[in-house]
Amino acid sequence: MQINLSNKTALITGSSKGIGLSIASKMLAANAGVILNSRNDDELSKTANTLRENFPEGTVNTAPFDLSETKDIPNWFAQVSNNYGPIQILVNNAGITHRELAKDITQEDFNRVMRVNLNAVLVICQEFFLQLQNRPGKIINISSLISNLVRETNIAYAASKGALNQLTRSLAIEWATNGINVNAIAPGFIHTDLTESLVNDEKFNHWVKTRVPMSRWGKPNDISSTAVFLASSEADYITGQIIYVDGGTIATI
Repeated sequence: MQINLSNKTALITGSSKGIGLSIASKMLAANAGVILNSRNDDELSKTANTLRENFPEGTVNTAPFDLSETKDIPNWFAQVSNNYGPIQILVNNAGITHRELAKDITQEDFNRVMRVNLNAVLVICQEFFLQLQNRPGKIINISSLISNLVRETNIAYAASKGALNQLTRSLAIEWATNGINVNAIAPGFIHTDLTESLVNDEKFNHWVKTRVPMSRWGKPNDISSTAVFLASSEADYITGQIIYVDGGTIATI
């Protein structure tokens, strides 16, 4: 199945590297234009230049912004859509974590994770909805296996991703008649730059391979392929779903 997203523009948050970059690459390969986002302007520019070299016929734009500044998201989003035109696909990939035991975590650290992983997503989705003006669109939220299965010291991240799943479902049922599909992808253990140290940790790597039925780490491409499918007309009757791309981890005890 060859997916074609011609005449579509995708805004992908947190897309300077890792899963977000893989999604941007896969969207470009499917002929969509992409708008990259990161809070690091220099890193974002380097990523954009690399993608332009790899996809010389594609359209790659950048929209640097720190999503923790939630009150400024409406102005930022308006500027992005004014500069680059209507956005038909929104991928909420940006996220942060904070590792600490539940008994020790402060409200400040907990709220910081929730602000980026949940509150910012809601505000961006609201702006996306308003911008569409009753035109169809696709929202893809990047959740996590940790939304359903948890490990210690992940209380803030787990809470934010669990809430993100319910936000996804809530938006899906409210906006279904507006032609907006809202789904989430929940990655399992994915080998990226951010997880390289864990892959190289012999004990943790062994634990992952024995815990995951497919006995391997996932690849960013496993996530981006799913994202492109959900962004396409092939997924027009799919909404309100949390799709676990985790090598079978969620299905086993």
